[in-house]
Amino acid sequence: MTGATARAAQAERTRRVVLDTARALFAERGYAGASLQDIADAAGIGKANVYYYFRTKAALLDALLDERIAALEAALATAERVDGARERRELLIDSFVDQVLIAHRTLGSIDFADPSIRSQPGIGARLGRLTDRSAALLFGPTPTPDEIAGLTLALDLKPVLRRLTTLPDDDLRGVLRRLCVRLMQT
Repeated sequence: MTGATARAAQAERTRRVVLDTARALFAERGYAGASLQDIADAAGIGKANVYYYFRTKAALLDALLDERIAALEAALATAERVDGARERRELLIDSFVDQVLIAHRTLGSIDFADPSIRSQPGIGARLGRLTDRSAALLFGPTPTPDEIAGLTLALDLKPVLRRLTTLPDDDLRGVLRRLCVRLMQT
């Protein structure tokens, strides 16, 4: 292994430690409750190292959410190729519920509807585009107020997740799926 390769591998390990530590602290304390200094201290590295990889706490959060958002974007791309409205809705609900459950189990108190997350300009805009795209795929170009209300409620499943968190994943997935289907009846 060359010196450059070893440095790149070490840099990736450090970046991963920062991400894993942030994930744990955000899950424990919430996004607003953990500072970059807290993350650096818990990771056992200097705050400058955290800043080297992530210029802001929002950039760190964006990296943590990226996998979930990328999966939702892929589901939307697949749904755009589905002709039937019911099939499209089923695909989107299943994909969304899977990502919500994964995020709940890995990111804890962080969720897509959290105002402290949505207030971050880049993240909020990205989530807003996902919401708009979902609404158009689910309900067409001009969703009704009732459709928007149902989608908005489905996007904030945190109260349900908190209350039913002890359910096994398959049972919780079923509850969330049935709830989303009811909320997005057209």
